Amino acid sequence: MNPIIASYLRSLLATSLTAIFAIGKLPFLFTEADWAIVANTVWISAIPVLIRIINPKDTLGSSNKSE
Repeated sequence: MNPIIASYLRSLLATSLTAIFAIGKLPFLFTEADWAIVANTVWISAIPVLIRIINPKDTLGSSNKSE
């Protein structure tokens, strides 16, 4: 699997679970506004990946430049 995609999926899983647990209800009791909060994790999850790509000391960013 592409390391960038793997990094994004790990970040997406972590932020989605954090958002679900932070709401404090069972998912089948969520309102539309609660699901909107969880949906925001899709773009929020990209932030750590972008930081890793920009960081010159991280191998994730350097592997893309060599291809």
